[in-house]
Formats: sequence, structure tokens, C-alpha cells
Amino acid sequence: MQQPSFFQFETPAPRRLGYLGMIGLLVLAGVFYRERAWMLDIAFQTFLMINDGTVQVMVNRFGSALVQLLPLSAIKLGAPVEVISLLYSVSFPLLFLMFYTVTVRVLRNDFLGWAIVLLYTLIVYDAFYWATSEQQQGLGAVLVFFAYWLRYPRQEKPWMWALSAFSVVALAYYHPLIFISFYFLWAYFGLHFRAKIQGWAYWALAGFMAIVQGAKSWLSANWYDNAKYSSFSDNLWKYFPNYFDLPAHGKFLSNALTIWYGFPLLLLALTLFYVYRRHWLKLGLVWLTCFGYLMLLHIGSPESEHRFYVEVNYMALSIFVGVPFLFEMAPLMKKQQRAYLLAGLLAFRLVAIALHHKPFEARWRWVEQAIATPETGNRFYLTEREAPMDTLLMSWGVPYESLLISNAQTNGQQVRTLLVHPDLKPFEKELKQDSVFITPFKTYPAEALNPDYFPIGDGLYKSLPADK
Repeated sequence: MQQPSFFQFETPAPRRLGYLGMIGLLVLAGVFYRERAWMLDIAFQTFLMINDGTVQVMVNRFGSALVQLLPLSAIKLGAPVEVISLLYSVSFPLLFLMFYTVTVRVLRNDFLGWAIVLLYTLIVYDAFYWATSEQQQGLGAVLVFFAYWLRYPRQEKPWMWALSAFSVVALAYYHPLIFISFYFLWAYFGLHFRAKIQGWAYWALAGFMAIVQGAKSWLSANWYDNAKYSSFSDNLWKYFPNYFDLPAHGKFLSNALTIWYGFPLLLLALTLFYVYRRHWLKLGLVWLTCFGYLMLLHIGSPESEHRFYVEVNYMALSIFVGVPFLFEMAPLMKKQQRAYLLAGLLAFRLVAIALHHKPFEARWRWVEQAIATPETGNRFYLTEREAPMDTLLMSWGVPYESLLISNAQTNGQQVRTLLVHPDLKPFEKELKQDSVFITPFKTYPAEALNPDYFPIGDGLYKSLPADK
């Protein structure tokens, strides 16, 4: 195997540029923390952390605990909601910056460091504002893991195997789809470096991931993942054999040409490069992985209804094209040409992400305005037919978001809540009570809420005027 410097650019400029990109994401996360932290899952998890006083690991995806340590510490210290939300928002890019730093400084791999930069910028638009998906974190972690394996491919010492075993288990528990990127990288580096990296240890790595995936599915099954598997299985038969007619294909193609354009451009460049070099196995690996992965996603979700929700799944595509580009094409470019390309791409993506904050700002500002009604009361409701769902996107998080937003409005002196739901009939009994907090998943007694953050008091739910 080559020395670690083999994986570094000949000058530190790309490495420094990568730092600028990761710090740029951190700055944007600080500027737009309301758009990120007062939306759906993060608002829900913030509510639970405040109320329960513990990290909130959902459906056995334990890696998510890392990004909750800062906001949870702020809660323990009694910090204002806006500080908690800010810290939660920046925790994600701080983790990504740590991934990058470990990769380029400790493991001395600029190529996989820049793969991390591309991961969090190339196919990222809505996903920057819907930041909570564990898949985003797991994809970065798998790149760090392979930087470690390229540094120590023979695994000569016991501590290396211990670290590898722990890491594989952690990756498997990050997100159910991480194994696809894992095996792509395993296959790609096996083809690229061949005897320099292949050996019994490398084959054992692939086998151990398969064992962990099987054991995880058997021992740690959960309702959410089971529902996803069931939906995929049902659709596999429902749409057979017309898999090319799924609406998700057209939506992806449209977005790939207008928003995620970095992916088709890199795929085209790689295709031409591999055809010219006659690297047929690598060409087949890239195309089969991209095609198979897209079919997997689209059969599982044929309509791809919400772009912000499905975009995080497409982020893995940046690994499938970005890693081969960085290891084979980027080193062949002239230093100045490469610097301009990387800098231009990074600047363009950061600006695009920043300018895209408006629909997510409109979302929390609508909730803010709705609960700032001059009428008396502290509990309100609307049906989805009366609410601007093109702005809200999804309604289930509004009760939690409204608590956080109203806390910030009043400096914690009084909070209000808003329930938006397609059908209010299931809540007829609760809506007649004056001491409850209603959410789509659970109704809480008012006294069960943390009084330091959610002093909601008593009061009946009232219909909010539809023009709100």
C-alpha cells in the first residue's frame, strides 16, 4: 500500500478550501438556525429533550445522540429556547467538520476529505434545512471509516480490529441504507488498489458488515423500518413489471437537471473517462450502483411526494460519483485548474443553499403569525384544508414548533400551541378539555410539560380563523 501522502493533493490549497466549505456550512447553520431547528423532527426532538431531559434516539439509530449533546447541555443549564435551537442547528455541521478534520489531518486523506465536502454540498438543497436525517451523518461516517482503512489496510494490530468492529456496528445502526455506500466503497477501492489493499482482512470486513446487518435486522427490528420494508415489498409486486413508469423517475430527472446538476455532470465526466481508459469494471460498478440505488428508492417511494424528505436519500449518489472523480480524475488536473473548479463548485453550492432559505423561513413565520393572534387563548386548531399546506409541507410537527416559537416570542413567559391536522374527529374528546397539549401522536396533560419552558396553563382549544 502507498504511504498516506499518496492520498493528499500536492499543495495544501484544496485542503484549506475544504475547511472553508465546511466552515461555510457551519456559518449558514448558525444564520438559519430557526429554519432548521423549528421544523418537524428537530422541533419534535427538542420538545422531547426539554421534557424528558435525555437524548432522543429514534428507531435504534444511536448515532443521532452525538448531535444532541450540545442542545441537551444547554437545556440542563436552563438556556433560552433560541440558544438551544441554535446549538442544535450547528451541531450537525460541527460533526461534519469533525469528520473532515479527522480525515484530512489524522488520516491524511485529502481525497476522501473532499468527498465529505461534496457529500454535504453537491446534492444538498432542501436537505440542509431538513437536517435531522441520520443518513446524512452516517454517510459522512462511512467516508471517515474508509479513510481509516486506506491508512491501515492490513489491520496488523488488535486495536485496529477492535476499532473496525466497533465502527462497522456503529455504521449499521446509523441508517438502514448505509450498507449500500459501504459496499460501493469496498468494491471501488478493491478494484482501484487491487493487491495493495485486498487480502483476508479486506474480505473479512465485507463479511462482518453482512453479519452485523443480518443480526441488526433480527435483533433490533422496529416499527418504522418494518413499515418501510413492507412498503417496498408491496410496491415491488404492485408495479411489476412497469418499474420504469414510476412518477419518482421523472421528478428525480427534473431535479437532477435543475438543482442537483453536480451529479449528472460528474457521472458524465466519469463515464467518458472510464470509456477512454477502458475501465469497464469501474464503469459498470458506478452505473449499476447508481441505477440500482435509484430503483430501490423509487420502488420504495414511487411518488416521491416531498422533495425535502427524499433528497437526503439521494445524497449517497455524490459518493458514487465523487469518490472515483477525486481519486482518479482530480489528481490528473492542473493545480490551478483544479483549484478553480473546486472553489467555483463550492461557492456556487453554498450560495444556492443560502438563497433557498426563503420557503423554510416562510414556514416558521407563518406559525409565528398564526399563534400571535390578538384574540385571547393559548390553544388553537386548524384543519389542513384551512392551512397553507404548500407552506407547511407537513403538519404533524406544528404543535411542537408552535411551543418553541411562542417561547421565543415571549421569553418563556407564556406559550401557545397550534394543532393542524387533516381530520380533527379523533381529537373531539381532547379538544373539549382545558388542560391538555394535543399532538398527532400523543395527548399530554398540561402539568406533564416542563414548566420552565412550556408554561401553557389552562384553556380550551379554539378554532383559528382560516385566514391566519
